[in-house]
Amino acid sequence: MTVATPVTAGIWSHYDDDLLFAVPTLDRAILRGHHVRNLFLTASDAGTGISTYVTGRERGIRAAYDVMRGSSTPWTDRTTVLSNGVAATTTSPDDDPRIALTFLRLPDGGLTGGGWYATGYRTLPKLVDGRVSSLTTLDTERELTLDQLVDTIGAFITESGASAVLTTMPDSAAQSEGDHPDHGAAGRLVAAAVDAGLVDGEVVRYAVGYPHRSWPANLDAADVARKIDVFTAYGAHDVVVRRDPEDYVSLPGFGDCLRREHHVDHRDLVRVEGRR
Repeated sequence: MTVATPVTAGIWSHYDDDLLFAVPTLDRAILRGHHVRNLFLTASDAGTGISTYVTGRERGIRAAYDVMRGSSTPWTDRTTVLSNGVAATTTSPDDDPRIALTFLRLPDGGLTGGGWYATGYRTLPKLVDGRVSSLTTLDTERELTLDQLVDTIGAFITESGASAVLTTMPDSAAQSEGDHPDHGAAGRLVAAAVDAGLVDGEVVRYAVGYPHRSWPANLDAADVARKIDVFTAYGAHDVVVRRDPEDYVSLPGFGDCLRREHHVDHRDLVRVEGRR
């Protein structure tokens, strides 16, 4: 009997969230020959729209996975159309079926979740809270309502054949207090897909984001060094966070993330009354 290759599907709001909050888990999965299928919801554009900043960050996330997979062979982009008709760009290494990164390219919400003038101040947090009725992808100009986006996430996870799902902590959970609003929105969308019966909650885990600085530093020196190597490959292409490798661990916020990785099972979520 053929045993299916394990697949981890990640749902992330920004191009570095998986590196900060799900390494070494993803790194170890790749080293074991498992497959990783990531869906990045926003273009991580900081209000610039489709720009050199965005393309730089997309080059960076490819470079980080080159470190994890141990190769720098070329990547090829293609259009993926999910079963619900939503199209996105998927990029994969030409010779490595373990990795596929999909870019939906919705607007970045910024540190406050309020968004940017250039993208109409429409953001993931506003969509999940009902303050806007839809978001528009920055590249294809596809309008997505909340229900359509939840369905898109469900379709992506199902079609990836995921045996495990990772995302950030929902903002409806107590453990999300103080996190980036986009992170909380991404997690809430995945939780909504579970609640709607589109995703099996038994395979879903939520990464504690920036609030985990108050949680114990739980990575040993070898894991921290490897995580810095992975993140440095990304950071070389992100003009906002670019640093020498030895400087990342002392950088406020980022240094805390590089020393930690904390995940919570869906069944263990503590949802705050009054939040969806």
